[in-house]
Amino acid sequence: MNDVTYEFSQRLRALRKLKNQTQQQVSDFLHLNRSTYAYYESGKASPSLQTLVLLSEYYEVSTDFLLKGD
Repeated sequence: MNDVTYEFSQRLRALRKLKNQTQQQVSDFLHLNRSTYAYYESGKASPSLQTLVLLSEYYEVSTDFLLKGD
């Protein structure tokens, strides 16, 4: 896993915990299996562009923040 993937996965986990949400709750919103979302948080998979936009809407942050921390 490269640094960008690691930082992205850590941001996802931190945002989810800030919202006091479970992986299941987030994956339900995204219409994904919980295991798929868990792969995003562990850096084993990367979301599609469409899912990235949905994540930014769910967490109320920009896609730039999700990807780069800006």
